[in-house]
Amino acid sequence: MLTNISIKNIALIESVDVDFSQGLNILSGETGAGKSIIVDSLSFVLGKRADKSLIRYGENLASVTATFENVSEHTEAILNEYDIEKDDYLILKRSMTVEGKNTCSINGQRVTLNALKDVASTLADIYSQHENVTALNSNYHLAIIDKYGERAIAPLKQANQELYNQYLEVCKKLQKYGSLTDVNKNIDLLEYQINEITQAELKDGEEDELIALRHKLNNSQTIISTLNECNNLLNGDDENALSILSYVINALSRLTDFESGAEELVERLESCKIELKDVASTLVALAENNRFDLRQYEECEARITLIRSLKRKYGNSIEEIKAYLQDIQAEYDFLSDGEEKVKEYEEEKRVLLKKLYDSAQKLSSVRKKTADELSKNLLKELKELGMPSCKFSTQFAELPIFENFTPDPNGSDEAIFTFSANAGQPLKELSKVISGGELSRFMLAIKKIIANLDGISTMVFDEIDTGISGNTAQIVAQKTYDISKDKQVLAITHLPQLASMADNHYLIEKSTKNSNTVTKLILLEGDSRTNELARLIGGRDISNYAVPHAKELLEYAEKYKKQ
Repeated sequence: MLTNISIKNIALIESVDVDFSQGLNILSGETGAGKSIIVDSLSFVLGKRADKSLIRYGENLASVTATFENVSEHTEAILNEYDIEKDDYLILKRSMTVEGKNTCSINGQRVTLNALKDVASTLADIYSQHENVTALNSNYHLAIIDKYGERAIAPLKQANQELYNQYLEVCKKLQKYGSLTDVNKNIDLLEYQINEITQAELKDGEEDELIALRHKLNNSQTIISTLNECNNLLNGDDENALSILSYVINALSRLTDFESGAEELVERLESCKIELKDVASTLVALAENNRFDLRQYEECEARITLIRSLKRKYGNSIEEIKAYLQDIQAEYDFLSDGEEKVKEYEEEKRVLLKKLYDSAQKLSSVRKKTADELSKNLLKELKELGMPSCKFSTQFAELPIFENFTPDPNGSDEAIFTFSANAGQPLKELSKVISGGELSRFMLAIKKIIANLDGISTMVFDEIDTGISGNTAQIVAQKTYDISKDKQVLAITHLPQLASMADNHYLIEKSTKNSNTVTKLILLEGDSRTNELARLIGGRDISNYAVPHAKELLEYAEKYKKQ
């Protein structure tokens, strides 16, 4: 139940803080006073779509806080899902800046707008004139039937949804395999790619080694000539380093008898001579090994060309090619038994499709029985609402044969409400024959029938009296009051009959404050309430009959309530 709403800087409202009670809460006021702003504010805090035009002119921030108590178990379950702390009161708050930034909280805990919507959907149901348009949509008709027969229909819908999910999973698996032809084509391609990469026997770092080898082979003539030149300088036919070194050794050897240090120098030079001979020998071997080998060069070029070809196809490096090989090997292993798998999944799909068809038929049968029961109760309500000759029925489209069946998570039903307001007139589609006043009564009847089925404790009616007057207005007032015995009802109205039934009556009044227009709510009691009813009856200037009539309406309302 909504116990309080606090509105800051919404449209014409600068600041409003109002308490509501159980029962029937009526809001009335002059045209243009801002009655719809209250509903807009409540819709805003319940998570409905809004834009910055809702913010009061000249202000940067608008906010609405709504306080509820005695929430349902369904609400508590959703609070648990979002890990929101529960308290004796449930406080929803939403604010919005001129930049369009939304901030939402529940019991002081920041939440997303979607979380706010989920929780709010279990707290209040707002019926506005906009919903009249929704009521003409055939999708809404099926939703009403499902809501009315929820106890029997919901389990069937759940079972159908589960079958549909299984069906989608099988379809995804089949899509991954493709058709049998696609499977075979894919296997052939993968086999070719696996063989091409595997036969290459790629080694990490191989390309760099091959490029280095090619560079060496391309420069083999320079390498050989340099090595030979160095060898000749060390140990050539003419004067060379080794012959000179031998001369120096011989010369110093003659001095050993006279110079003690000469012997050490001779030994060191002998070591150098041995090292130089080894270097000369190595130079000869290197020269032999660096002779240009045309066959080796061609093999190197061919190997580099192969690696680069594989890189263009399968990756930017040998490492990437090997990783790609692992992936396609896994895919190949997966598809290698693809023909059997496709046959298996095709059979599973066929079985699920048959189950879904049977489920759709069963769901449709229960919906039709539910629709018949709904029709009986709805006709009873409509007759009490001043339409004694009306007829109502639900037309269901024929289910397709199995061969043409397309599964749907909600079943395969298409339902359309048909209606006739007058005796002797045939039933026709609701949207084509119902008037504004009839539609208002029709929606009131629907709301009354399902009022105790949704677990929502607060219902808001925004000018449900559209197109209604006379005796019908009194009946509508009584029906609305009847709903308020089990639910809290907030109703914006122009009907004096409905206003007279109020347990609490609020006047929405517009005034000027510091050159600005503001809207405020005033709880009416005593004469002020009588005067507001008189205004609704015939205007303030017709007090000779309006005021007495208002008093009569209040007396009648009290008698009705006591019955």
